Amino acid sequence: MSYGLSAGTSISNWGGATYLEPSARYQITDRFRGFASFTYMHMMPQQYSTTTPEGGTMMRRSTGSNHYLVNVGGEYLVSERLLVSGSFWKDLSNQSGNNFMYNNFMSPGRQGMDFRATYKITPNISVTGGIRYSEGGSPYNNMYGPGFGGYQRGPFGFY
Repeated sequence: MSYGLSAGTSISNWGGATYLEPSARYQITDRFRGFASFTYMHMMPQQYSTTTPEGGTMMRRSTGSNHYLVNVGGEYLVSERLLVSGSFWKDLSNQSGNNFMYNNFMSPGRQGMDFRATYKITPNISVTGGIRYSEGGSPYNNMYGPGFGGYQRGPFGFY
């Protein structure tokens, strides 16, 4: 059994977030390992300007929010070169995140799953592919993540 603790902060002109994530991993068999984590995330309030239909500028403000996310999954070593993994996660918070820059956490009850395969070509080169499904996508569609959820790997221990 191994334990970990991850923490971080992101701050920008459009707001920010901080998180704290304890995690645990357990080697179940020689080839299978399970893991679980719990993430507390605080999304900071933000202030940004937007254009009105008349062409003017309007200042908008949001409130901060707290989110509690659970992630469980496993990794299976198929061969010395192939590793498959999967995880399921859920936001237990019953509130939306008001910061449009973090649209992965916008809708209450958001949940999802992720499956990946990693193939080791050489000791220093590997290729990974995967599929992600999530419910509760943001109504926003901006360059930081499409309307059906973000496309980048997040720093919070899940995808």
